[in-house]
Amino acid sequence: MDIHFIQFYIKKYHSQTLEDYFNVTPAVTSTWRRKNFPEIRKNEFLVREKCLDVYELFERIYPKE
Repeated sequence: MDIHFIQFYIKKYHSQTLEDYFNVTPAVTSTWRRKNFPEIRKNEFLVREKCLDVYELFERIYPKE
């Protein structure tokens, strides 16, 4: 899972920006996109969403009918 999917999920599911979700500045998220998304933030995402499975998260956004 990369930062781009996490950003997409947060925007679609929570209607928040990456900055608001993690309570950081835009400069910080810019660095994450250019360099590397910190493992500690990925773990924070896991704790908050209780999942790192891309398919399951995608199902939350677009449930099957």
